Amino acid sequence: MQVHPDIAALRSNRAPQRAAQAAIHGAKEDWASEPGASELLAELEAYGRGAPLEGCAMLEAVFIGQGEAERLMDALARHYCRAMAANPIGHPPFRNGFDGMASSILLARCERAQLMLQAREPGDMHNAGYVFSDATRFDAVLAGEAEARIVRKVSEADGKACFAEERASLRPGQRYAFDLSSEALVIDSVARRIVVLRLMREASEPQPGREFCAASGRMLHQSAATIAISRQETIVSLLGRMGRTDAAPAIADLARSSGDMSLRWQAVREALALDTATGFALLLEIARRADDPLAHQAGALRAQLVETYPELVRLETA
Repeated sequence: MQVHPDIAALRSNRAPQRAAQAAIHGAKEDWASEPGASELLAELEAYGRGAPLEGCAMLEAVFIGQGEAERLMDALARHYCRAMAANPIGHPPFRNGFDGMASSILLARCERAQLMLQAREPGDMHNAGYVFSDATRFDAVLAGEAEARIVRKVSEADGKACFAEERASLRPGQRYAFDLSSEALVIDSVARRIVVLRLMREASEPQPGREFCAASGRMLHQSAATIAISRQETIVSLLGRMGRTDAAPAIADLARSSGDMSLRWQAVREALALDTATGFALLLEIARRADDPLAHQAGALRAQLVETYPELVRLETA
């Protein structure tokens, strides 16, 4: 394997890496000293805690007005590109990803809010589904040219949704606002790399994200609303696969206390699989609560189980 001399030198001397990172950190401070940059980051923290956009003057100027988004992002690119050109082994302090067509750079995250740069490479997109999540989003188009659709979910029943569409030609200077629980921006084709500055904020108690088939409207997939809930779902599933019967009472308690319906229902199923008595008692408890959103599902599963396993009637009587 060939190793670049600059990388090889780091094995015996870490000073160049430290110097490079100091230069990158200096670029961050230089950008923060630009007019409006520090105000933007301070207001992002307030916005992430729930402040309205109109109460954050700089954020509002960036995502509603004209010119501020372009000026601040031009300054950010100028400072960091200069530092990286002089220090090629330095690492920008941003989470980033690229899949060959789409790229994303997380500039800052505060509480429930995220500020990011997103880009799409030229080409046609194939969108088989529409994704909706419990969040709001503001987009400031910085560069590029693309054809897109604003898809709105106008109704939903029995696991299927109906949509309305509005054509949109994305061009520099445009500003958009979306309620992501019912609206999605779907990019169909990109003529010139499209670059967007994006502000997102999750709901205070977000519902699960859902994806619907573009052709039929049928729900294809449901995902956890937050990383914390996704982590809990993984733990519950792992305990079930491990056969940890001693965990059944704790899993049942999670099904009673969690506010996420998907997590609660998974906990019910895992409790049933691990300990029939504990799980079935939990199922009956939920089915008998008229105000519980899972009551109907629990009642249907209870009827199905009793029909398949008549001996469960004795547990219910007990």
